[in-house]
Amino acid sequence: MAINYTTKLIKVGSLRLDPKNTRIPVGNRSEDQRQILHWLLENENVSDLAKKIARRGLFPQELLIAVQEGKKYIVLEGNRRLAAIRLLMAPELASTPQQVTNYKKLSSQTDLTRLGKLDVVVVNTRLDAAPIISAVHTHIPKKRWDSLQQAQYFRELSEEGLSPEEVADKTDETLGHVRSLLRSEKLYQLALTLEYPEAIRNKIQNPRFPLTTLERFIESTHGRKLLGIELDDILGFAGKVHTDRFKAVLAQIMNDIVTEDSFTRQINKSSDWEKYIAKVEAKLPKTKKRGKFIPDDILPGGNSSPGPKKQPPKPPAKRAPRKSRSVVPYGFNCTCKNQKVRAVFNELKSIKIESHPNSTGVMLRVLLDIALWTFITEYKHDTKACDFADKNGKQRRNNPQWTPPIKKLISYSVKNRIFSGMSADGYKALGSLAAGDADYFITIEGFNAFTHNPFVTPTESDIRKLWERAEPMLEIILR
Repeated sequence: MAINYTTKLIKVGSLRLDPKNTRIPVGNRSEDQRQILHWLLENENVSDLAKKIARRGLFPQELLIAVQEGKKYIVLEGNRRLAAIRLLMAPELASTPQQVTNYKKLSSQTDLTRLGKLDVVVVNTRLDAAPIISAVHTHIPKKRWDSLQQAQYFRELSEEGLSPEEVADKTDETLGHVRSLLRSEKLYQLALTLEYPEAIRNKIQNPRFPLTTLERFIESTHGRKLLGIELDDILGFAGKVHTDRFKAVLAQIMNDIVTEDSFTRQINKSSDWEKYIAKVEAKLPKTKKRGKFIPDDILPGGNSSPGPKKQPPKPPAKRAPRKSRSVVPYGFNCTCKNQKVRAVFNELKSIKIESHPNSTGVMLRVLLDIALWTFITEYKHDTKACDFADKNGKQRRNNPQWTPPIKKLISYSVKNRIFSGMSADGYKALGSLAAGDADYFITIEGFNAFTHNPFVTPTESDIRKLWERAEPMLEIILR
């Protein structure tokens, strides 16, 4: 049966939060609009939604659904959006003085004129809205993109002239996630230029190709060494071996990814990588050829000669991203209430990473330790986190003040999804920090090697990459 509804432009002042909102437990429900607002604010991550609405407004598919009661309209679908808009328009409605201050600042950056009236789908009864609400919350209206599909979309945006920073801003993704997928997608495009048996090529060209597996080769020092590439801020990566060697290695990797069951188990730990590299090297022809290349040397339309590395073209001045002198990106601020956390953050922000990579690395490690434990304690996860890391209680019996190492804290945080509003990709990036590879700097194990081993020194690229992986968490625990 068709659903009867009309679409109206309604003033926000005429819209009411739903006292029967399914998100709110029965014991916490109230007819008081401010109490409903405060409950949503404290429990449903309204703040992140408000930031997105402040920046880009409401999308066309985000219409509220309401039923009319007298002169008012009860919002049946979209209560979080309405709560966020109300707080942007009237920050004094927030629960605490700090929240009021935060929403006033956010409100000052918002075009409030576009939020005064909203397009609302009005149904005759609550029952008329049931099929729509059920479809939104219990079904998946659109199939989620695979990593390869998302990466190709990022590339298309880049081809329109957007920098990685601008792609991240427009898609509400972290800069680290965007850069990682762009690098991986470029490596995938290079792989498509190589020769394979027809059956293998069909598997590689499958839209469901596991790009995240290929991503491991770029993000791991072991993988980059095998491929003969190094990270490049503009190009994504550049080769430091002859193109013949690179192509042979890449072709073997692609073949293994699509033909070997449970392939990722071969590249988990440092010892796994060493075994896999030895297996690949045994299959490759020996060569004395030397060379360098950039991706455009191999991609169709580029210069295919494997000569000296070209200088990358300079991007247009108006598109050139402003690179922070510290590891902390421009515009990233710490509003954490803890004075020690803010002090460490400000010290880290003041260090020039190019000339002081060691100091930057140490201070970043300190910030991660202090900020994460502060967050875990504030949100009452400390006991459970200690139980997770010290299952038999031995550490705490020997030292009642013992706290878990950061690797265990990150593992606990990822396993229990304690960061409200963090995306699946954010948890994936964070989980990779806890990988057990001491030779891979962009993990906690690698970080430990740097802080305790006098022969290990991080590069600027290593430290920035570590920040990018931790950024989804830092955006939450520092704010």
